[in-house]
Amino acid sequence: MKHGIVMLVSGLIFAGCVAATKENVPMNYYGYAGCTVDEKKEGIHLLVCNTQDGSFQRVGVLSNVVGTTYFVLDRSCKHLYTFQEDPQLAKPLNAVAVCYAIGPTALREINRIPLHAGVPCHISLDQKEEAIVWADYGNAIAGVCALKADGSLDTAVPTVTIQHTGSGPDKPRQDKAHAHCAWVTPDNRYLGIVDLGLDQVKFYDFATWKSGLKEVPSLTIKTAPGAGPRHILFHQNKQLMFLLNELNNTISTYRYTGHSFEHICTLPTLPADFKAFSKTAAVKLTADGKMVFASNRGHDSIAAYDVDAQTGMLTLRAISPLAGKFPRDFELMPGEKFVLVGHEMSNEIQTYALDRAKGTLTPVGAPFSVHKPLCFKFGTPAH
Repeated sequence: MKHGIVMLVSGLIFAGCVAATKENVPMNYYGYAGCTVDEKKEGIHLLVCNTQDGSFQRVGVLSNVVGTTYFVLDRSCKHLYTFQEDPQLAKPLNAVAVCYAIGPTALREINRIPLHAGVPCHISLDQKEEAIVWADYGNAIAGVCALKADGSLDTAVPTVTIQHTGSGPDKPRQDKAHAHCAWVTPDNRYLGIVDLGLDQVKFYDFATWKSGLKEVPSLTIKTAPGAGPRHILFHQNKQLMFLLNELNNTISTYRYTGHSFEHICTLPTLPADFKAFSKTAAVKLTADGKMVFASNRGHDSIAAYDVDAQTGMLTLRAISPLAGKFPRDFELMPGEKFVLVGHEMSNEIQTYALDRAKGTLTPVGAPFSVHKPLCFKFGTPAH
């Protein structure tokens, strides 16, 4: 792999995200890797990834930031939303949401807004891209920030937050509530907050969020005690929802009816004979919705499942061992021939070739050294 570096004030991202099919995939795409900020204060790394052979090179970095790891791009790839610590605010509630404009040569900060929370571990956009929603694990706070029509943060609309309280049976991980993921349902009606500490996914009325987040108890999902739900992800058919449980290493599917969530199945992410410590991390879907993947930290693997879009049932296809430690996040490269995986404890990013017929991953090329990679996204073709 080539790893030439051009140090920039900000990372590069380009406009006009395009959904590429397997048959018509440009060779090079921009990719983005969020990492735990090291002593150099480097947060988000810009990659140019080759969709034909899986190689990549780093060409820029968002530097001089503290706290920036997880992030999201809008559909047009004109804006990137992330978080930072603000030294002017008092800890532990010193986080701000930051909106960056994406230009041809740099990432330019447009504006920022206080969250009244610590640095969140998760962020996503609502379906209309009129707000960002987020979850702060350490303080069990989740919230919503409004966006203007031009994509910037609407500083005239106050940030709205909700505080979770309670605990679960798996100590010390469930000694208190831990908001771990925030996602708006496909119909844009409800905000779901996955709480690892409570073994619950709580839902709030999203249509009225500006006047306060009002819980909708009838939608609450309660997992098995000690399951430790971590992330949710909706299928392209807008009916199936996948829930990844961190502490008991399982993945569940639910059917969303618009009024309830009906449990369909729960499968393990680990081999039956594996008894050592492990915990899940990330859940991702193929573009056609026919396969879902879950990463295991400890077992250091990625499990692949076939998805029956009609019934919602999952069938385990394969569990692939990885070449590094602690796959905190991963992302399918456009065209889905390759997957980028962040080995958090190995401090590296590794490309893997995906065999769709077998559901297996095979390492390709040499790993690229970065400090604790935590988040990946892909943008537009790189010309």
